[in-house]
Amino acid sequence: MTTAALRISGWSLLLAGGAAGVALPHPVTTALWTAAARLFARAGDKRMVARLTSATKFGSRIRRGLAKSRGVSTLRLRHA
Repeated sequence: MTTAALRISGWSLLLAGGAAGVALPHPVTTALWTAAARLFARAGDKRMVARLTSATKFGSRIRRGLAKSRGVSTLRLRHA
């Protein structure tokens, strides 16, 4: 994928996570935002990854998700 496509996909997952956060529990939102951070990292956008992982509420969860999924590029959702 091109850098632009990776960024567009990342932003799409961020928006989906925000929308999901209204009705679904935080594990869904965290999974979507972790996948977005992974896409931004693949695009080379270190500032966006830093912004996502430093967020007060979800940053630590996103960092853990990135650490667990090194080398895995699939999004896994679980029921809470």
